Amino acid sequence: MEMFVDIFKQLGANESLVHQFIIVVVMFFLTKFLFLNHLQRILETREDKTVNLEGDAEKQFEEVEKIQKEYKEKIQTANKNLKAKVDSKKAEIIKKEEEKYREQEKEVNAFIESSRKEAEQEIGQKKDKVLEDAQQLANSLVEKMTKG
Repeated sequence: MEMFVDIFKQLGANESLVHQFIIVVVMFFLTKFLFLNHLQRILETREDKTVNLEGDAEKQFEEVEKIQKEYKEKIQTANKNLKAKVDSKKAEIIKKEEEKYREQEKEVNAFIESSRKEAEQEIGQKKDKVLEDAQQLANSLVEKMTKG
């Protein structure tokens, strides 16, 4: 212990060291009660709020992801339903247009057939006329040959 006392005396410490120590201890306790405890409570409250906010944020992110997943599923089902409706309407339109095409085709074929028959009749009539004329020409040729 004498060694400590000698070291303190060499450093220039005297009896006022005890008074200074008491003042420092009193100031420490005053600052602790007045400032440090309050600051500690503020820091703990802030940390609790921050941690709770992180927990709330995670819950909100989970909820957002859940809603997003539901939204995507609804969009996909709506797209599937819409595609099915479009395909059925497309099939209906194709069927109707095909029926119209078939009817037009029948009309065109009927027109072609009637035109062909008319042309055949005309050709037949002209053939008969030509054959008649040929018969008359042959008779007139025979007459001219016999007379002449």
